[in-house]
Amino acid sequence: MAYETSGKELCFTILVVFSALASARNWPPDSTAKCSQNTKQKAMYGKMIWSPSLRVKQMTSMEVDVEWNDLEFNPISNPQKRGGVYVSYTTGVKGGPGGYFGVQIHANGGSFLFSFWDQGRFTGSGHNKTPKKATNMVWPADMTRCKRNCQDCALPDLVKWKKLGLTTGTQCSFRYSDMKVGDKYKVMLRQTNSAASLDTRKYGGMPEALKKLGEKDGIMTGGLWEVKVLDIKRNKEINVGTMMMAGDGSGMERLGTFDEMIGCNKCNAVQHKDTRYGLKVIASDGSVRYPTKMEGLTRAGESTCKKYSIKGSKSDFSISFEGGPFTTDIFPTGRYQPVW
Repeated sequence: MAYETSGKELCFTILVVFSALASARNWPPDSTAKCSQNTKQKAMYGKMIWSPSLRVKQMTSMEVDVEWNDLEFNPISNPQKRGGVYVSYTTGVKGGPGGYFGVQIHANGGSFLFSFWDQGRFTGSGHNKTPKKATNMVWPADMTRCKRNCQDCALPDLVKWKKLGLTTGTQCSFRYSDMKVGDKYKVMLRQTNSAASLDTRKYGGMPEALKKLGEKDGIMTGGLWEVKVLDIKRNKEINVGTMMMAGDGSGMERLGTFDEMIGCNKCNAVQHKDTRYGLKVIASDGSVRYPTKMEGLTRAGESTCKKYSIKGSKSDFSISFEGGPFTTDIFPTGRYQPVW
């Protein structure tokens, strides 16, 4: 009796064949040199041009769709599947704090982040950096997923301050184990109140290390900002967190993006690609702007890793980043170059 293949079975067979072909890719070996700033895959950057500029007309919300196109690990040099990718957007309040937010993916899931730094927390630079009372602080308004944090305090010049209990900003994070290649997420930043007030005593209280710098508990005023993410495939909304940006409640006056490998990854250890679509910003008067131009930057000149690609299209206001041993269409390096 003849055996007839159903449509579902055929699709499953095709998927298995493609998966087998992908896993059988001829991965090149990695250098035996220790992974360092000179031998790691570097971050890539995107710059958007707006009309009018965000400095002239600030944004009070933005949104962008992020799609994970590829994430593979070298089965020979990276069988533990170490590393991952961070799709991040950087921004800052006019005359106030700055920070970033975005999506991270690993081999076993991912996470969403929303991190901002106190404005004017330090004097000096490098090893001569000294903490002081901030000009404007950022404070968690959601104690479930947000907390005061010593941002980037693994850096040599900040380790000693972290040991003393110093916090330099606020971080909100949410671990998302469902995240996989092929997923698409709508990332949204929004100011929910431009004239909010918050009693720090009801939201964790002022850390002792900051009291020693002259900070006091009390009523903080400024703009209230939140980051939410919509999992488009699963139709699920995730509240990443909400924080207070002390100041006069101004909007954000800048917006950039970067594509960064998580951890130290040698040139052939990881292959990845992600694309961002439909970026738009909204001002307090409700007006919507899309970028008029998109530019990209790689740092190939600072590392032995040379395979970086940046593409995009004005038709869907997209930008795509790709890096790793199987990357083609190498993007020029040295300075920001037009993407579209």
